[in-house]
Amino acid sequence: MTRRLSAALAALLLTACASLPSPEVDRKIGQETAKNVEEQIGLIDDKALNEYLERVGQRVAAALPSRQFTYKFTVVDQIEPNAFAVPGGYVYVSRGLLALAKSEDEIAGVLAHEIQHVERRHSVKQMRKEFGLGLLALPGQIVGGIVSEDLATLAGKPFEAVAAGYSRDQEREADTLGQPLAAAAGYDPKAMANILDRMERFIGTLTNEKRSPSFFDSHPTTPERVGTLNQRAASITPAPAKPVAPNEAAFYKRLDGLLVGMNPSEGLVKDESFLHPDLGFRIVFPKGWAVDNSHTAVAAMSPDKKGVAVLGIAGKGEAADLPKIATAFSDKLAKQYRTKPSEIVGTTAGGLPARAIYVTDTSGKEPMHLYFLWIVLKGNVYQMIGIGPESHRPLVKAVADSLRPLTDAERASITEMRLRIVPAKAGEDLAAVSKRAEGSLALPVLAAMNGLPAGAKFRGGELVKVAVKRPHKAPAK
Repeated sequence: MTRRLSAALAALLLTACASLPSPEVDRKIGQETAKNVEEQIGLIDDKALNEYLERVGQRVAAALPSRQFTYKFTVVDQIEPNAFAVPGGYVYVSRGLLALAKSEDEIAGVLAHEIQHVERRHSVKQMRKEFGLGLLALPGQIVGGIVSEDLATLAGKPFEAVAAGYSRDQEREADTLGQPLAAAAGYDPKAMANILDRMERFIGTLTNEKRSPSFFDSHPTTPERVGTLNQRAASITPAPAKPVAPNEAAFYKRLDGLLVGMNPSEGLVKDESFLHPDLGFRIVFPKGWAVDNSHTAVAAMSPDKKGVAVLGIAGKGEAADLPKIATAFSDKLAKQYRTKPSEIVGTTAGGLPARAIYVTDTSGKEPMHLYFLWIVLKGNVYQMIGIGPESHRPLVKAVADSLRPLTDAERASITEMRLRIVPAKAGEDLAAVSKRAEGSLALPVLAAMNGLPAGAKFRGGELVKVAVKRPHKAPAK
């Protein structure tokens, strides 16, 4: 589950105030954080696309006059247009960004920018300033101790240590050094400005949509920034070289079939119900509670922020393991907090083997009722943690009681969208191409994705990105 920096690395960062620690620290942090990214965000299961990104990235990295790190480039399963790097040479591009790209040059420009963040060790410099901030402040000793620890395990955010963001000067430096690096690898230095401009337009069409932190939050794009990139590009001549994908058609072929939008394999929210087709369960949260789904957990919070319910994978196990898990947890409560559970019960959740513990924490301003539930499904042990005052106690328990296997009808109702590359016919506009391909995106979003005016007409033969809806199929195990 969630991994944090080891105590040794944390201590080193906290004490390295006078000078930057050795690059070996970047490598160790990167190794730990890369595992965290894989577990908490997830990587896409597309060998050909990952290999393509790796080839482009290695070509850009090879153009560095000298380098401190060995690089690895991977596509992350993230809906937002995003790219980020962690210390030590791990560079990630989201499938959401790839869906917006129109050329290999644009991808290379983004990678060059991220490589320079790594080479200039921007993350480690920021970490020295901001490492050690508290992540979770909950009332009561048990809630703030054991529960916060378990919540962090189930639903902690990835790569916290590098989430501080870059300073404005660091962003400028990555831009200034990234453009000539991309050009030295044979790519158009203007491409970075092109994709930033398209990304800004795309996000602008979704301003009413809830989105997670993305490339824009740590890499602010403004007309001034795009203008500076374009101005600088005019004075940079790219080296003569052939791209990995020899032409537009070959580049677009790499993107054909890419998942667009939400990934049903991580589960999805329908009204108050959370459905997970691949794991085969449904759980219902109280009406009005805010639901947040990640790669490994789903969490909900009441409008007054006093009620919380989190469900995530605790590990592998069978029904016979549940009494031992509950007893070990009770022993932990007794040892650390000299408290015993109000109840330890054997139960079933929607017909599934389960075990529950109830505890009341009276050490805070008001009593907080804690509900711990472990459930076995398909060889996995799921843990649910519910927290709430007396007024929310029935709601938290109802969440746990709502867990049950998914029905065939619920499973059949789940769909996904895939990117399709469609040649336009002469005289067609974007709406006509999408209709012919049975596309599902609204026209403004589709136009932004393709970097075209909504009413643009085609001469014939132009390649157009369309998102097509189809039934979701669980990946083969």
